[in-house]
Amino acid sequence: MLCYVTRPDAVVMEVEVDTKANGEDCLNQVCKRLGIIEVDYFGLQFTGNKGENLWLNLRNRISQQMDGLGPYRMKLRVKFFVEPHLILQEQTRHMFFLHIKEDLLTGLLQCSPKEVVDLSALLAQLEFGDYNQNTASYSHPALCGKEPGPAMLESITEKHKSLEGLSQASVEYRVLQIVSTLENYGVEWHSVRDAEGQKLIIGIGPEGVSICKEDYSPINRITYHVIQMATQSGKIVYLTITKESGNSLVLLFKVISTRAASGLYRAITETHAFYRCDTVTSAVMMQYSRDLKGHLASLFLNDNINVGKKYVFDIKRTSKEAYDHARRALYNAGIVDMAQRSDHSQPGSPLKNSENATNCNSCENLSCQQTKGLQEKLRKLKEAMLCMLCCEDEINAAFCPCGHMVCCERCASQLQSCPVCRASVEHVQHVYLPTHTSFLTLTAI
Repeated sequence: MLCYVTRPDAVVMEVEVDTKANGEDCLNQVCKRLGIIEVDYFGLQFTGNKGENLWLNLRNRISQQMDGLGPYRMKLRVKFFVEPHLILQEQTRHMFFLHIKEDLLTGLLQCSPKEVVDLSALLAQLEFGDYNQNTASYSHPALCGKEPGPAMLESITEKHKSLEGLSQASVEYRVLQIVSTLENYGVEWHSVRDAEGQKLIIGIGPEGVSICKEDYSPINRITYHVIQMATQSGKIVYLTITKESGNSLVLLFKVISTRAASGLYRAITETHAFYRCDTVTSAVMMQYSRDLKGHLASLFLNDNINVGKKYVFDIKRTSKEAYDHARRALYNAGIVDMAQRSDHSQPGSPLKNSENATNCNSCENLSCQQTKGLQEKLRKLKEAMLCMLCCEDEINAAFCPCGHMVCCERCASQLQSCPVCRASVEHVQHVYLPTHTSFLTLTAI
């Protein structure tokens, strides 16, 4: 079964899975090809037959959730946003940045004037490089909906000049740092109607539920600790909250379809579990429904039978568990991103102390400074061996007849001329170069 998965940068990935595959099988394939281990932050989104955006339930079959026959089209999206210093992999940070950039340029994230200046300059540095008056262009109109005035444009230009020499990874990290402080960071929006039929926008985020007008102006915010219960019935989601007086109040939200209501119900429950709980309880993990065939089988055969079973939620880990799981997986895989991230750790943190202890114990003939120097050389080597086009895969292709090697085979196959010398490409030759991981022994001397 063929699936087309669109990344946040609009690149479409072709994924082949079994006809009975679950959503998790497809997501794992996508993340594996992108080199992402922190899979828990991501999900696959598709469009329903009424135009609603729906999250694929990763524990259920793809063919049972999507309309029509394959190939199925989905989007790779960040489902759970975390603060940038908690992201361990550069690949994960890059995908977060691409998603955030799209939200910024479509106006989903509201910024203050100072944040607009900083973000405009950073996005320009990323797209055009160091400041050049002939090429500099800024995203101010997209970020705030109007052209910048002379004073604002001068501020953006000065900020852009101050970013000279800043690398792509550093720019993306700074953008994430700024955006993570915004009020609507990590909020998922749903269009609903209240009991009187008034159109509203409901935002489900790390801190609670935001109720807004159609123009996103806030009406009310409900924190998770006052929510007693969320339930769904058909196209309606009920939210029971505790008022300051101690009495209970039931809020009603009606959406466009039953699947959209399920999506809103899932968003409230899964978001609360991910950000506010220490672990996902079995009551959430094991909640399921059955189709007609499965219901009959459970009545006449065995109530524990798996026939027709459809899980309601697909969340497996909370934010704390996802971080710990990714950290262990990266350590076992021997990936150096964790060592790089130690620069962002707090002084005296277990991660930094354990790294220093390991380095000092293993340096029999080299000083700690020499070891750090080798680690820095390894980092630069890793960057030098990345494809100059996608900046994700390693260089493994040569253009013939010119012989230049600057990108991966996937990107090289899409080019008709060499990006270095502009010579015509007759064919692309796969080459086998040492990967940066083969040099990891340098840091373990």
